[in-house]
Amino acid sequence: MKICLLATWSDSLTYTMARALAFSGHPVQVWIADVERDRQSTWSLSGRIAAIPGASVIADHAAPPPAPFDQLIVQGHSQLLRYRNVLDQLAPHARHLTLVSLGDRSRPWRQALRMQWREWRWMGRWFGKVNRIVYKDGFHRLDWLGLLRSRRVVGFDAHSNFLRDDTLFQAIHAADWTADAPRPHRANFLGSRDPAIRERILESVERYFSAAPNGAPGPSMLWHAYSDAQPAALSPAEFLRALTESDFTLAPPGYSLLTHRPVEALLRGSIPVLNADELDLYDLGLANGVNCIAVPPGGWPGAMARIVAMGEPEVVAMRRNVVAMLDDQVAYPALARAICRRLGVVEASAA
Repeated sequence: MKICLLATWSDSLTYTMARALAFSGHPVQVWIADVERDRQSTWSLSGRIAAIPGASVIADHAAPPPAPFDQLIVQGHSQLLRYRNVLDQLAPHARHLTLVSLGDRSRPWRQALRMQWREWRWMGRWFGKVNRIVYKDGFHRLDWLGLLRSRRVVGFDAHSNFLRDDTLFQAIHAADWTADAPRPHRANFLGSRDPAIRERILESVERYFSAAPNGAPGPSMLWHAYSDAQPAALSPAEFLRALTESDFTLAPPGYSLLTHRPVEALLRGSIPVLNADELDLYDLGLANGVNCIAVPPGGWPGAMARIVAMGEPEVVAMRRNVVAMLDDQVAYPALARAICRRLGVVEASAA
């Protein structure tokens, strides 16, 4: 299928969708609505997207519309509502549309409904072409768009660092670990303390990563935290080694409910620890005590106490369950195909 993806500017979700589509054999053009913002932003991923085989980036409002294509994917954003002209330029050439709604669970329910109402009005007559509604951060049980169309989550992948570089791609997917081998660290946290929602979680569990008092025995922990103001990320090789040497990896939410960390941890055989109400965002069949630790509201200290007290046989059993899901759900070929299906894009061979 030929795909066009309309984004306000290119971010990690834009990259995730474009990479999955192109990898699965679907040529994709990414159209940028806010060209100046995309050019000026240090977070823009347009360069990385343009380097994906089978993908291209159009950042020119004067560019002619593409030839007829099968699916227009509209990545919702509050600023995109200023660019109805770009939608009107692209939508006539699409057979169907997929809307990635911004009215998801990252917003309180009433705010999500208001955003969905605004998106519906903005789509106007083109909403008749919409055959799929998807959400990055999941959907509320009842919402406006869910009354009108089927809805799914998009899902997520590893960080683009591990997808654009073939050496790192092979490294994160390497079958160089076994479920039964003991690991030197019981748990890790690797990343920024920001934003505040993550900082509160980390403050509640940080004592479990401190040195045991009076030399008391306890499992080895790995803690590498920093701030956005003073970033100090590990190198990719150090990061992968930390995951591979840890039984559990903490994956608290950040600026988005969805993070790359659970996928990255699973690929290296480290069991992710994340909020219970975020399991469905990944659509990977995550289940508490089976292949992850699901933390109830306010339950992060209790989850850490459970992890510290857990016996090696239980850890190994969970890691074996991770192995069982890798090929069909987490390894990139399967993960990319699943993202395409959720976006309403069929297999290239079936197009």
